[in-house]
Amino acid sequence: MPLALITGATGMLGGRLAEKLHAQGVTLRAFDRPTSDAGPLRALSAEVVCGDSADEETIRRAVEGVDWLFHTAGYLTPTAPFEAESTSPLYQTVNVDFTRRLLEAGQQAGIGRFVYASSSSVYDRDAPVPTPEDAPLRPASAYGRSKLQAEQLVRAFQEKGLAGVIVRPVLIYGPGDRHFMPIALRLARLPVVPLVEGGRNLLDLAHVDDVADLMIRAARQDAAINRVYNAGPGVPYTLADLVHTYRSLTGRGPRIVPVSLAAASRSAWLTRWLISRVDPDAGAVMTPDGLALISLDMHLDMTRARQELGFTPAYDLPRGLASVLNGME
Repeated sequence: MPLALITGATGMLGGRLAEKLHAQGVTLRAFDRPTSDAGPLRALSAEVVCGDSADEETIRRAVEGVDWLFHTAGYLTPTAPFEAESTSPLYQTVNVDFTRRLLEAGQQAGIGRFVYASSSSVYDRDAPVPTPEDAPLRPASAYGRSKLQAEQLVRAFQEKGLAGVIVRPVLIYGPGDRHFMPIALRLARLPVVPLVEGGRNLLDLAHVDDVADLMIRAARQDAAINRVYNAGPGVPYTLADLVHTYRSLTGRGPRIVPVSLAAASRSAWLTRWLISRVDPDAGAVMTPDGLALISLDMHLDMTRARQELGFTPAYDLPRGLASVLNGME
């Protein structure tokens, strides 16, 4: 059986990868911070290597003998997609420099596959919809730029012979989500929620199980070597769909108040203050960058993953949201 190393294995995506790989009989090793709770990983018989993203010796030890390396670790905050600029050095040290160290160690160790979890944030906001993998890349956020830099490193090592795969998920949700869904569910408790143009813009949400399944296929199938794959739901949904689905599953939910983008911009300071009282991070949606983002259609083309890897997402929005709500009971 192959030996798989997972970075960020205590996160939502890394943890789900570990569970799925364990169920398939794959031997597990995890690289994570010393402060992370590794109990669930040890319950899966995973070898846990604790270290810092700058500790090259520990990274080399973690990569030794590995067949598949799943790199899911990264610096991400709930407001990351809305920040055009950032002063945080972690975008560079974690998202870029750590990726380079893993690639160097992986090449030296002769690993069989390097599967990198990038982000749809690398695409130009004016990219065609549905967005294919060969669409223009021009990240609008500091987070997106750091992910694109990491992708460029993966491609550079592919040219040196490393078998790499890039997977670009949209917003990932599911059990264990610490970012998007907690904010969305807190906002769902409001009596009314203002949505730009009534929430008719497309917003892709990918269930964590689907993203994990796609990454495992990318590790197992040679057709994936040196390729890039979108990881989205395959079906277009809107913000309004999210509200309506929540209401149908729970019997409660806010009333949608449609507002124009111009009106939302004029009253953004007030709306930001009100929303921030529910969740401080949610107020970032009402910044100029946030409003620009939610007023665009975001929907990924999943044709390549289907044709080359035989992958079809298993979770539609009702099933995926139900899994989150059931996990909170």
